Amino acid sequence: MPESSPQGQIPTGHIEKREWTDSEAYPGTTRNFWIYVSANYDAETPACLMVFQDGEAYLHEQGQVKAAQVMDTLIHNGEMPATIGIFINPGMLSETESSRPREYVARGDTYARFLEQEIIKQIASEYAITDDPEGRCICGMSDGGLCAFSVAWERPDLFHKVITHIASYVRYIDGEMDLTHKVRATRRDPKPLRIFIQDGDNDLNIEEGNWTLGNIAMANALAYGRYDYRFELGTGGHELKHAGALFAETLRWIWRDYPGVVTEPNLAAVTGRWRVDANGLGMRSEGELTISLANDQLTATLRDDKEGDIKIRDVHFDGYRLGFDYKTPPSQKLWGKEISDHMKVWAALSDDGNGFEGFVSGVIGKETSYDHKIRGARID
Repeated sequence: MPESSPQGQIPTGHIEKREWTDSEAYPGTTRNFWIYVSANYDAETPACLMVFQDGEAYLHEQGQVKAAQVMDTLIHNGEMPATIGIFINPGMLSETESSRPREYVARGDTYARFLEQEIIKQIASEYAITDDPEGRCICGMSDGGLCAFSVAWERPDLFHKVITHIASYVRYIDGEMDLTHKVRATRRDPKPLRIFIQDGDNDLNIEEGNWTLGNIAMANALAYGRYDYRFELGTGGHELKHAGALFAETLRWIWRDYPGVVTEPNLAAVTGRWRVDANGLGMRSEGELTISLANDQLTATLRDDKEGDIKIRDVHFDGYRLGFDYKTPPSQKLWGKEISDHMKVWAALSDDGNGFEGFVSGVIGKETSYDHKIRGARID
C-alpha cells in the first residue's frame, strides 16, 4: 500500500502520546492514547474526528495499517478532510489485567459515554472538532470492531461512519436478539450510518460462533436493511494485513462525499451490456441489461430472454452501488408473495468492474420484505 510508505514532501500530522488515569466510566483503569492532528488543521474550522479502538495497533509505524501515514497522504491529496484522530487503548486495571472485554464487548452505552463525556470532551476543549456526526468516524478491530459498530449503532448522534476489521459480531447477544437481527429490523427506517466491514476466510471459530460467518451475516443484514455499506472478504485470518492493504481505499470510500473531498462517481464504470441472472422462489429470470450514459445521466434497457423488453427507470450509481427499478414482468409478479407493481434492484459493483451482485425485491407501494439474489456479468 503506497499510501502508508514515506511520501517525501507530504506534510505529516502531529502526534502526541497521553495517559488517562481518572475515568468515571471505568474507575481504576489507566490507558494510553494518542492524538493525531493533521498537518492542514485550522483552529478556525472544525476538523473531522476519527476514533480508533486498540489505537496503538493502528498507529504503530511498523504495524500492518500505519494509519497516520495513510491519513497524511490522503489528506494531502484532498481525498479526506482535515482530521483529529484519537487512537485509544483499552484500560488496564493492573500491569497484567485488561479492562478490554468489559469495555468492548459489554452491552449498554457505558463506552459511548466514556468517549463522549471524557475523551472527546477533553480533546474538543483543545482542538476545534465538528459535532456533526457526518464528520465523525469510529474504527476498531476484533472486539474493538464490535465496539465501534455498537457505539455508532446506539449513538448515531455521535458517529455516522464506522469501520470494522475482523469484528467479533457473533459475541453480541442482547437478550434473545443478536446484532444482525436488530439491523434487519430497521429496514423501513435505517439509521444514518455508513459502514465498511472487512474480514478473512480464516478468521476465528470459537464458542460464540464463527467470526467469518458473523461478518458475512452482518453484511447481509446491512444489505437487507438497505444501509450504505461495503464488505471486503479476503483470505486472511485474525490479523490486520488485509485491513492495512485496504485502508487507503477504505478511507476514500468512507469520506467520498464529505464537503471539500467530493469525488464524483465514474458513471461510465457501469455502462455497457450486462448478462443478468435473478432467482426468485426457485424461478430464474435471465436477460440482457444495457446501460447508457448521456448528458451525465444514466439510462438503461432490459431485455428478458422470455418476456422481451422491460421498462427501466431511475438508474443510479454512487461509485460503488448500482440501483434501478423496472416494471414487474408477469413471471415475477409474486416474487414479493403479493402482486408487485415494480421491482427494485440494489447491487454492488465488483472491484474489477466486470460484475455486480445484490438483491431485487418487489414493490407494492413500498418495498416488500423479500429479497432475491441478482447477479450481473459484463458482456462488453
